[in-house]
Amino acid sequence: MQKKSSIPAILATAFVTLLVATGLVWVAVEAGWLSFGPTLHGGRDGELDSANLLGKKTSNFVCEVTVSTPQGALNSEPKVYSDVMVAGLEPETKSGWYQGEYTISESRKGALRMEGTKAFVSRPAMFERFGQMITQEEFTLDLNDGTFVQTLTFKDGTRRHMLKGICAKFAKAPFNKP
Repeated sequence: MQKKSSIPAILATAFVTLLVATGLVWVAVEAGWLSFGPTLHGGRDGELDSANLLGKKTSNFVCEVTVSTPQGALNSEPKVYSDVMVAGLEPETKSGWYQGEYTISESRKGALRMEGTKAFVSRPAMFERFGQMITQEEFTLDLNDGTFVQTLTFKDGTRRHMLKGICAKFAKAPFNKP
């Protein structure tokens, strides 16, 4: 009696395992859990000029923020409340904006620069609030986790966070663009 070879069974098992593994990787890529493209961590402004997180088109974000605005002088008790707003990043023009209470708006955009996955938008300012002259407004938006922070810089060099929150990418209809 001759003993059967186990090689065909081993080859069949290896083939089935390879098919299952390939299928799982395909599902992970399609679901967005796995990406073989360029990494999200990179150089500063280079991400704005190449294929990156934003692409070449404007990206809009809807943000849920907590506003902390002083009632009178800068050192007064702040009025704290929640709000929803929209922010935009425009890589082609290297600019950005948000619907806020101060200076960076769609009609008065700030300069955009990237540091890794974090977008920095800033604009010089010259207006008085809370009894002090504001010299710059800036907001940051981390494209990795959606963290939004808006900061005012005053003439004496002090900085104060006025808005903090979380943003998500905003899609306009039609949702299934080709």
